[in-house]
Amino acid sequence: MIDFFFDIDGTLLPFGCRAPESAVNAIREARRKGHKAFLATGRSIAEVPDFVTDIGFDGGVYSAGAYVVADGKTIFRRVMSKDEKSELLSYCRKRGFHVFVQTEKGTYVKKESFEYWRSALRKYTGTEVVLSSIIISETIPEDAEMIKLLYVTEHAELEGVRRDLSGSFSVVNNTVGLPSYMMGEIVMNGVTKASGIDCVAAYYGDSLSQTAAFGDGANDIEMVEHAGFGIAMGNASDDLKAVADWIAPAVDNDGLSIGIAYVLNAEVGLECESTSR
Repeated sequence: MIDFFFDIDGTLLPFGCRAPESAVNAIREARRKGHKAFLATGRSIAEVPDFVTDIGFDGGVYSAGAYVVADGKTIFRRVMSKDEKSELLSYCRKRGFHVFVQTEKGTYVKKESFEYWRSALRKYTGTEVVLSSIIISETIPEDAEMIKLLYVTEHAELEGVRRDLSGSFSVVNNTVGLPSYMMGEIVMNGVTKASGIDCVAAYYGDSLSQTAAFGDGANDIEMVEHAGFGIAMGNASDDLKAVADWIAPAVDNDGLSIGIAYVLNAEVGLECESTSR
């Protein structure tokens, strides 16, 4: 049996749309046959809309690996320490970055920062991203436990930010379509979607060869490279396609359902090969 892991935006859902019916049916049919399905997303659990969870999943890897759920249980949770939180916010403040602070309860952002980000999205992608968990606030509550930070700015080379923070954090490209010099996601070192897959596999006693990861963006590279089957969508970034085992059609061209079928057919082939030995 396979443990499937699906990124949301650009993989399960075309940007700004709902999941294609073919994807929904394929996920439900795979679960009916005994396979397991999980979300694997940079979103916090509070940022996942009901129309996604209603598809039916066995759990999820949330906040890029910082929060992992299986069978309704939290099996892994990692939040930033007070020192990590202070270091990161101080760095962003000195650089003049607009920041989105992700917590389990929602994502805190100042109104002007939210409007700046939304305006940039319109300019560069022509789309609107709706996040119901956005909390417009001038301050971040002292007791807010920070999971991840997203920064937006006019110009800051991603590699420069990555070098500055390499001691404590990892910096990955944004996946919403803004230029890399305008936006990045800052996560805790050692916490990735790939580490989340390991948590789920260990929880069920499954081997890594029984996992399949589907993605489209830079923050999916680790898990697509790590999983037993790594699938890039046809609309994926070139960097992700380069590490994938197979490239499915685009998300809006039944890519997810075709990718699921590919994995299941490959699994049958492996089982037959093993039996013949």
